[in-house]
Amino acid sequence: MSYKWESPKNMPSKRVFATPLVHGDNLYIVGGCDEKGVPLDCFEMFVIKQKKWHRLQNMPTKRAAPAVAGIGNKIFAVGGVSESQTPLDVIEVYDISEKKWTTVDPLGEKLLGISCVIRESKAYFIGGMMSDTSPSDMFVELDESNKWQKLVPLPTPRYATFAFLIRDKLYVLGGRQGKIPTAALEVFDFSTKKWSKLPDIPSKRVFAMYAASDSHIYSVGGLLQPASQGFSDACEVFDLQTEQWTVCPPMPTKRGDFAVGVVGGKLVCAGGLGNDGKPLKTTEVFDVASKTWTAIADMPSSHCSCAYTLANQQLFVCGGLSCRGPSNSLEVLSYS
Repeated sequence: MSYKWESPKNMPSKRVFATPLVHGDNLYIVGGCDEKGVPLDCFEMFVIKQKKWHRLQNMPTKRAAPAVAGIGNKIFAVGGVSESQTPLDVIEVYDISEKKWTTVDPLGEKLLGISCVIRESKAYFIGGMMSDTSPSDMFVELDESNKWQKLVPLPTPRYATFAFLIRDKLYVLGGRQGKIPTAALEVFDFSTKKWSKLPDIPSKRVFAMYAASDSHIYSVGGLLQPASQGFSDACEVFDLQTEQWTVCPPMPTKRGDFAVGVVGGKLVCAGGLGNDGKPLKTTEVFDVASKTWTAIADMPSSHCSCAYTLANQQLFVCGGLSCRGPSNSLEVLSYS
């Protein structure tokens, strides 16, 4: 049993702050920023089995870090950062069969930093930052026919949260209110349609990364507060059965803004930004059963602020910032 990195083929466009989505047998990369920090309208598809990239019709609106959802035959791009570096309320829908974008009714509130999960062919959008930098408590449901439904608001308004659907519960944690990180962990039970508050994350950090399995939620790394203390090696694990946090042995490499996911039953932390101010290629895995860290093969290239997503026991890591600026790399970690 081992982990292996592959570099199938570079993306057509170099970018950072794009949003990745695996839908069907394809990896889609939506939006992002160029080397000058200007949002892009790029929309590209990687056919995973053929290992080929295709440029698709550009989005009507240039944007960075939109919330993206794949439902049925459609891909939704919601909110994000506009060319004027302010939040967007624009919603655009790509029809996979017709290979074209259309613009639908706007969100009703300009937001960036929205989180999203998919459940039973519906998308759920959580939180966000408004134009005046106030955090939002938005929690809404969207179906394939573009129908929206407001749900019970998020108890702690915030943006840039991490959201995980585990069985029939939605766990939302981390994020920020303005420039202040929040340690809140809250869960929405779809069977009762109620939010509950769970124990806070043990330590507040900016750019901490979170991942989840069927049994645990992981909180790792990030920038310490105050920032002059540098990046963190924190590893904190929430047990979904006992609903308690455990502070575990620290990550060997202090870092923030990295790619993270559970692959092969273990937490994988790859790349990111280290305390020397340079992007990393270091990859380390954590086994929650033995509470041990192990270094595995480095990523093929060093980058931080990567777009990443999990699918089929693989971690896809796309673009981000290299030492030479925005990257167009695609790297895939598999476990066999």
